Amino acid sequence: MRDERLLGVLASSGDGRVSADWEAAGESERARDPYDASVGYGLAVAFGTGAEPMWQLTLNAALDLWP
Repeated sequence: MRDERLLGVLASSGDGRVSADWEAAGESERARDPYDASVGYGLAVAFGTGAEPMWQLTLNAALDLWP
């Protein structure tokens, strides 16, 4: 996001690859530049995308303890 406007959505299927779905820039809006893409991809790679929800992680951990 920039100036509270969505630039795009980054996603990962868990295989180490990141894909992006960029929003189209309107006529009055500043177009995206390479800086936007590099920051987006850098953050997605560094912190990950598409993580499982916390409730699912908790359930999986509890089920792993069950004999």
